[in-house]
Amino acid sequence: MKLSAVLPEPVGRAAFLSLEAEAQLVGVGESLVSQLSTLLRSMEPELRTLLGMQADLPPRAPLPWTLLTEGEHPGWPLLALSDPPAFPAAAAARLVTHLATAYQVMPAAQRRQWAERNTPAQAEPPSWARLLAELAVAQAVPALLGFWGVLSACVGLNVRHRPQAAALLEADLLRLGTELTQPGPLAEAAVWSALWPLHGGLSFPGRAEVMRVAQALRAPRPQPLPLPDEPQLQEWLAGQLPHLSEGALGQLAAQLHGRQPTPGQDPSSGICLSCEPGAVAYWLRRRREVQLVTCSGPEARVGNWVWSVGH
Repeated sequence: MKLSAVLPEPVGRAAFLSLEAEAQLVGVGESLVSQLSTLLRSMEPELRTLLGMQADLPPRAPLPWTLLTEGEHPGWPLLALSDPPAFPAAAAARLVTHLATAYQVMPAAQRRQWAERNTPAQAEPPSWARLLAELAVAQAVPALLGFWGVLSACVGLNVRHRPQAAALLEADLLRLGTELTQPGPLAEAAVWSALWPLHGGLSFPGRAEVMRVAQALRAPRPQPLPLPDEPQLQEWLAGQLPHLSEGALGQLAAQLHGRQPTPGQDPSSGICLSCEPGAVAYWLRRRREVQLVTCSGPEARVGNWVWSVGH
C-alpha cells in the first residue's frame, strides 16, 4: 500500500512492528509510517538545495522500530493481539509524528508510556494528508526564517500562519496526490505554502516560481530615497496598491510620514495592509527609514521600496 493512495484516509489504530516483521509482512521500509519517515527525511536535502542552504543538523538515524496501522495489511488484527491493546488512532498519529521527525527515536521500552502520556484525550486523528502537510510545513518554515529579514517578527515567526500553510499544502496533496509524494516536489510545495503570507494563497506554480519568490525576499534592500510628501506619496501608493481605498491610502501615507500611528501595533516588525491572493502588502519602520514590501498579480511580482524620513 502506497502512502499516496491513502492521503485522504485518517490515520487508524496502530500496533508496534519490528523491522524484521515489517520486511516479512509488507516489505523493507514499506509500512505507511516508514514511507512517511523516508519521504520527510529525503525532503530535507531537497529543501536545502531549493533555498541554497547548508546542512545544520546531522542526518536522522534509521528507524529502530515502526508501526503497522489498521487496514494496511490483513494480518493487522493478529499483530495487534500479540501486544495488546492496540493504540487508539490519535495516539497512533502521535507516534507516527515521532517516528517521522525525531532525529533519535525513543527506545521500544518507552514508546507506549510516552504515547499515552502525550496524546490529548478525545483527540481526533488527522488524515495522512493533513499529517504530511503539517510535518512538511514544520520543516519548511524554519528553513525560510532567514529569508524574511525585517519581516521575521511579523511573518516568519508568527505561529498563526502555520495552520493556513498546512491547509494549503494539504489541499495540494489531495489534488495532486502521487506527484507531491516525491521529495523534490514536496519540498517545493511546502515552501510555497509557507510563503502564503507573501503571495496571499496563490496556487502552487512549480519550482522556478517558488525559487523566484523565495529569493526575492533575500534580495539586497534598495538604497533609500527621500520620502515624497504626502500627496505625491498617496498618488504613488495608489498605483502600487490599487486594491486599497482612497481613505486607506491616505492613512498609509500619513503613517509612513510618522503621523497617525497604528494603535497596538509595532511598525518596526511589520504591519500587514493586505493579504489576499495576488494582493499583499506590508510596511515597517526602521529608525529613520520606512519600507514597503508588496507581492502582486497572479505571477506574484515582489516589490521592495525603502525611503528615508527626517524624523
